[in-house]
Amino acid sequence: MIDDTPQNDTDAEVEEISQQLASLREDLSALTKSITGIIGRGGDSIAEELAAGLNDARRQAEHSGRSVEARLERSVLAHPLLAVGLAAAAGVLLGGSMARR
Repeated sequence: MIDDTPQNDTDAEVEEISQQLASLREDLSALTKSITGIIGRGGDSIAEELAAGLNDARRQAEHSGRSVEARLERSVLAHPLLAVGLAAAAGVLLGGSMARR
């Protein structure tokens, strides 16, 4: 007589995994319905909050950019020869790397 124990164990594991997948599908379906309901009810307020957050981020980025620009301008005015030297060095390095290609 042949023992089918490994095959029976495999069949049981496959059946258990199938049941778990079916349960997972049901859970995902319920979660999707819940999220859809939440978005449907609060979609407008979420969009407004998102737009407000994006506007705040834009304003902060503009302010930071102006601040950096002002500091750079003050530095160049305070050390004009150094600024010209750095710009020339950057140009030589960039030109050298472009010529090698």
